[in-house]
Amino acid sequence: MHVVGSEVCVSGSSDDELVQRVQQAPNFVPTRKPLSPATGLDGGIVLHPVEVVHALSYATRPRYQDDLLDMYLLWALIRYIGLFELAYEPHGVTLRLSDAGQRITGNQRRIASEEMGIGFGALLANQWFNRTGAVGLPIGIVDVDAALDDRYIFAGGSRYPVRAVGQRRPDYLLVAPDPANRGRYRVRALECKGTRGPTSYAVHQLASAVEQLAGISVAGRIPSGVAVSTITSNEHVSYLAIDPGDEEEPSYEVDSATIDQAESFQLTEDLTEVPPVLLTNASVRASWATLADFSGNLAAVDRWAPSVMRRRLDRRPRQRGTFDTPYGDARGTSISVSVNGQTLTVRYAAARTIDDQMTQSAEAIADAQSEFAAHLGLARSLAQGSDASLYSATPDGSIFSLALE
Repeated sequence: MHVVGSEVCVSGSSDDELVQRVQQAPNFVPTRKPLSPATGLDGGIVLHPVEVVHALSYATRPRYQDDLLDMYLLWALIRYIGLFELAYEPHGVTLRLSDAGQRITGNQRRIASEEMGIGFGALLANQWFNRTGAVGLPIGIVDVDAALDDRYIFAGGSRYPVRAVGQRRPDYLLVAPDPANRGRYRVRALECKGTRGPTSYAVHQLASAVEQLAGISVAGRIPSGVAVSTITSNEHVSYLAIDPGDEEEPSYEVDSATIDQAESFQLTEDLTEVPPVLLTNASVRASWATLADFSGNLAAVDRWAPSVMRRRLDRRPRQRGTFDTPYGDARGTSISVSVNGQTLTVRYAAARTIDDQMTQSAEAIADAQSEFAAHLGLARSLAQGSDASLYSATPDGSIFSLALE
């Protein structure tokens, strides 16, 4: 709890030298967009590891059915809470793998690296989006396969194609309001990679990720995107990130009428003719359904999940409660487990001000999320945790906490 609650600096690279290395990788396939460094990600990022566990739990939630969900969440938390230890270096406190983390070998080590890639990647993408036009705005995340594509089934959290898919594409979409146009949203792509090293293999992964980012287009246009590879070597945790640049970024209208029309949207094999307004509205729906699923608000899941996503989610009603956090009241579910004679309670929730609106109109949800995101920075600066109680929040309103008694 002390380790995952500590403020650490995770080193990272996103500069012109990395761009050149990716372009020189044997597997690099040039795309229509030039590569560039990812704004805000060069030189490292300051974070609390509990935020990584939060991001991993949030981003992967739709991939797990209810009969596996509790086991998965508890296993991931118990394992990953103990995955790291603090490393004190001349430039500050950073992360390395703990002795227990280093004992994870074979296929389980590969899985751990991939999942850390998702956790760190989602967190880094949030900062990148924030620094490039979404400061103080809610940013939602959507698992493309779980929410929008009926060609995949899931077992144990892994995806399996129902039929061959010829075109590779990114795993996640990010959605955020357009700060210059109320009622309009932007869509970006995210591809997460993870490895235990070496750095040369992370560069190889980025070359592959760049190709995947180009694998989806909206009305013939490739959305903005970021690719992240997280390296969880024994002695050091770091990342590489790259951004296929885009000088212009369109936004599309989202309101009560357009969002209802997107309920039955699903991706097809022809990804060059995706209607931009439908994709944007379906993505916003999926991001709200993901938030509702995270907090156990099944009425809102049923209201907003696109048809593809709703067919996949098999959820049992759970007792929900309201509890205090540094970010205001939150409403959600909790799971407790005994660890060495103590009780670890994990809470998955949404800000109550947002949860209250989750079955209301699109405009009501958007307003509640925007208000929460606008005040989140101040709430974070005032938040005080301890080794016995830790909190994490995302701009779209998800709140995650760990409490040890």
